[in-house]
Amino acid sequence: MSKAKDLLWPKDTKILVRFVFLYVGQGSSTIVLIRDNDSYKSILVDINLDSDNGGVNVPQLISDLLEGEKLDVFVNTHPHNDHLRGLIELSDKVNIGEIWHSGHKPGKKHDDSYKNLEKIIKKVKDDGGNEIKLKGSREEKELAEASYYILAPAEYVCDDIKDEDQDTRYRRIHEQCAVLKFGTASTWGMLSGDADRDAFEKHITEYHKERLASVLLAASHHGSRTFFRYDEEDDPYLDALNEIDPSHVIISAPKQSESKCDHPHEDAVKIYKDNVGEENVHHTGAERHCYIFDIFEDGKSSDVENDNGELAKVYKIDGDDGGGDDGMAFTERKGKTYIRGSRYAL
Repeated sequence: MSKAKDLLWPKDTKILVRFVFLYVGQGSSTIVLIRDNDSYKSILVDINLDSDNGGVNVPQLISDLLEGEKLDVFVNTHPHNDHLRGLIELSDKVNIGEIWHSGHKPGKKHDDSYKNLEKIIKKVKDDGGNEIKLKGSREEKELAEASYYILAPAEYVCDDIKDEDQDTRYRRIHEQCAVLKFGTASTWGMLSGDADRDAFEKHITEYHKERLASVLLAASHHGSRTFFRYDEEDDPYLDALNEIDPSHVIISAPKQSESKCDHPHEDAVKIYKDNVGEENVHHTGAERHCYIFDIFEDGKSSDVENDNGELAKVYKIDGDDGGGDDGMAFTERKGKTYIRGSRYAL
C-alpha cells in the first residue's frame, strides 16, 4: 500500500467528509473525500508544484491515493499559477471526471497555466466528462452522501471584469474567486481560495450570512492580510470571520522567509490566533506538514491531525518545476510593495 493510501484514505466508515490540506509551498491544493456508499468520491481543489520550497508532488500522490481509479472532480478556484501549476501532469497520471472552474480569464502572466486548463477541459469533455462553471448561489447541493455550497463567484462580476487590463483582472479575480463549503447540515469546512476583503465585504458576507458558519476555514490567500485589509495600517474587516466563526484555521503557505509574497502575514495570523486560539491555527509550511480534518455522519468533527511531514518526504518533487513564483508583478510605492495595479500592500 502506498504512503498516500495508508495515511489519507478513510479507515473509519463513519467519516462522511475528509479534508486533506497538502503542503505545496507557495500555493494551494486540497483533497476532499466524500463518502459514497462503500467508497468515497474524490475531489481535488486547486493544484501547485513548488520544488523550490519542497512541496508535495500532487499528481503522483493523487495517482497513488486513487490506485487507478479516476479523480471524480478537479476544482480550480481561480486561474492563477499557484492554483493551477501541475494540471497537465495530473491529467497524465489520472483520468478526471469533471472540471469545475470560476470562468475567469487571467492576464498574460498566468496565460500558460490558463491554456493548460483549457486543454484539460477539452480532454475531459472529449472523454465524456463534464465542465461546470461555478456560480454562487444560495442553493445547497448534494454530492454523494454530503452537501456543498458554491458561495462565489457571482456571474455578473465575471462578465464585468473580462475586458479589463491584466493587472486589474489579477485583483478582481481574487474578488471573484470561487468559495466553496463541503459538509453536512450542521458542520462545514470552507475553502476560500484567494478571496479577498472585497469578495466578502461586497459580495459574500451579507448575501450568504446564514450560510457562512464553518467549523474549519482554509485561510484566504495563503494567510495574506488581504482577507482583512487593503493596507497594513487599515482597521481590519472582521465581519466575514465573525460570521464564519471557525474553530480551526488552515494556512497553506511556505514559511514566511521562503515566500516571495511574505505569506503568511503576521498581522493576519494574529487575527486568526486571537479568534480560534494559537493551537488551532495550522500552517502547512511551518514544518512542511499536511493536515487532515474529518466530518462524521452524526455531524461531529475531528481535531485537525497532521502527517508529521511524511508526505512531503515521500512525495518530494524531483527536478525544477519553476518554483513558487506565481507570475505576479510588483511595484514599490512609499516604501511598500504592492501588486501592480492593486491597492493591496503586501
